[in-house]
Amino acid sequence: MTPQRLQSLDGWRAISILLVLGAHSKMAFGFPHRFDSFFKWSFDGVLGVRFFFVISGFLITWLMLVEKAKTGQVSLRRFYIRRALRILPVYGVFLGVVTLISIFLPTYKQSGMEWIGNLTFTTNYVGAPWSTGHLWSLAVEEQFYIIWPSVFVLWLIRQSINVSILVLVVPIICSPIFRVMAYTHAYPPFFKVLFCHFSFLLFFDGLSMGCLCAILLSEKRSVLEDYFSSRPFTWILAAAMFIFIPYVLNRLYIFGIFTVPLGNTFQAAGLAILLLHSVIAPNWGFYRMLNRRIISGIGVLSYSIYIWQQLFCTQPADYGISPAWWLTFPTWLIAAFGAAMLSYFCVERPMLNLRAKFR
Repeated sequence: MTPQRLQSLDGWRAISILLVLGAHSKMAFGFPHRFDSFFKWSFDGVLGVRFFFVISGFLITWLMLVEKAKTGQVSLRRFYIRRALRILPVYGVFLGVVTLISIFLPTYKQSGMEWIGNLTFTTNYVGAPWSTGHLWSLAVEEQFYIIWPSVFVLWLIRQSINVSILVLVVPIICSPIFRVMAYTHAYPPFFKVLFCHFSFLLFFDGLSMGCLCAILLSEKRSVLEDYFSSRPFTWILAAAMFIFIPYVLNRLYIFGIFTVPLGNTFQAAGLAILLLHSVIAPNWGFYRMLNRRIISGIGVLSYSIYIWQQLFCTQPADYGISPAWWLTFPTWLIAAFGAAMLSYFCVERPMLNLRAKFR
């Protein structure tokens, strides 16, 4: 198998977080509405999150495959310790800051249920104010990681590649069905919470797509290399169409019969193609840009950026304070990057050596 550190991933993380920041800029105080159309067509935060899902599913599955190749087994205990050390330190500091804001800025409130959602990674089901609403995506990931690593380690690790692929195809097929059920309210009222806007069931196809990519890269790398090297532009064009056709249709509010069930899945497939191609051929065409230091550096910071950015694009009135530069467009981005760098170097980075002990 190839080295654990795969090229291009940090570059794609950078693009993903920039899509989120651009979309959230519209929520910042002082955003000029004359830019509404430009930002609407240029940035899609949910697309950015979808790419994070594909990358995340790909990476955690790849690391399990690497561990299996090295040791002949995969330790669930070590997996969850690594995951906790990756997510919880920054997440905990963030919630600590939100707690201080709640104490010292009495106009800012979260309900008890919203706090429970934050603390149990169920924000996608219970909801949250804008400042912590982005935690829905982390909730979806953590819910997926309760299921997938256990299935992989306890069953799939002893099965053939075809069985693993079939298992991962199930959520890719089911998620579009669940999206139609959510859109048409075709579910028993008792299950309403399971079909809410940010339900795990509506988004787990992207994570599964990433897992599928890792297995294909591990088991069929030579086949993928042949496909990509023989027709690189065909694959790029196909990926672009998968991503941008639903993108345009969603913004024009047309052909919902296609975009509601399949838009997300097609976009995840397009992103998966680009991800695989860029990992296999990181020096091909525009993929070189993904591995430049400044781009990959933003990708390294992307988790901390994502966690902290929403506090700075929250309206000052929600905090009960006057507008300040760090809550105003576009300088809120400077504050968000500053908080992310502080978070990365003071919280994330010190955990790297500790996480390495559990690999």
